[in-house]
Amino acid sequence: MTERTFDLICFDVDGTLIEHPDGLVIWEVLNHRYTGNRQINKERFEMFRSGKISYDEWVKLDVEGWMAAGATREDVYDAVSEFELIEGAYDTVHELKRRGFKLGVISGTLDVMLDRLFPDHPFDDVYTNRLYFDDRGRLDRWRATPFDAKGKPDALRLIADKHDIPLERAAYVGDGANDVPLLGVSGYFVAYEPRSKELEEGADLVIRGGDLRRLLDVFK
Repeated sequence: MTERTFDLICFDVDGTLIEHPDGLVIWEVLNHRYTGNRQINKERFEMFRSGKISYDEWVKLDVEGWMAAGATREDVYDAVSEFELIEGAYDTVHELKRRGFKLGVISGTLDVMLDRLFPDHPFDDVYTNRLYFDDRGRLDRWRATPFDAKGKPDALRLIADKHDIPLERAAYVGDGANDVPLLGVSGYFVAYEPRSKELEEGADLVIRGGDLRRLLDVFK
């Protein structure tokens, strides 16, 4: 029997495990819902990219806007209902788990996305932004992840160290520019429907659309 090459597989979320019919991410959906402004995400991203605000400040601007508008758990969960799993994502993750892989999530998404779309929590380790609600269900605080974009390699190293897995036996599946820092860090990189030319050119494997169960032919 051929020895398995990898022991750990980590995933991005938006565009990799889940999708919105209009190609949006949860931050865009919630900002539009609570502020009515479809441009606010682009404006704040440019502020972050240019160094005018930090990642934590970016998250704070968004979440405090939702809180000021009276965001509740019910409202946020309703927004999440606009999203659906990538074709084959649920079966793929659970089959990989059954095969004995350690599974992780390293993403700039919100924890509520996984809570609602993967309620059985098949992942061993999850690094995302987090929202907290009070006893009445009102959004009242948050925690920004230090592990998005340039911080993603740090999260991969933490997960690998926790499970005593060498990085060369750790794989990552992602799609966006914020996944680029993992190129050359993970032992294998799968770009699913890549939205970044650099990611596409640097990935070990590119999957263009279709069923995510194609990963089951890669990770056996």
